[in-house]
Amino acid sequence: MQSNIFLKVAPLLKEKKYNFLAVLQFLDDYCKSSDWIYPVAIAEKTKVRIKDVYEVLEECAECDIVKRYLNIYCPHCCKLTNKTYDNYIAVPNKMLCPQCNKEITNCFEKLVVVYKVNAVRQ
Repeated sequence: MQSNIFLKVAPLLKEKKYNFLAVLQFLDDYCKSSDWIYPVAIAEKTKVRIKDVYEVLEECAECDIVKRYLNIYCPHCCKLTNKTYDNYIAVPNKMLCPQCNKEITNCFEKLVVVYKVNAVRQ
């Protein structure tokens, strides 16, 4: 990002015992306003544990840098449906996967948290 916005979170994470800087550097290098952030992809690229990636992203959400969304994982084709929800109430109990066209049931059990970068205010 142009303004190193994710590095604003770094002071809040100094007490942590994991490599949060690798995650923040990845976000700063590759993410810009309105980009979707997939924690699994960050964990794979940075070799940081997924739990730690989520902790960093949750701190970013608390600072209003990113917004948390819910996406449904299809157990048939192993892809995300790319239908995002900003609260649990909006999540359907069942749906058709737009990727493989198979029915997904018990959608609440197949939720994945993803994030979207908020628009940078200059």
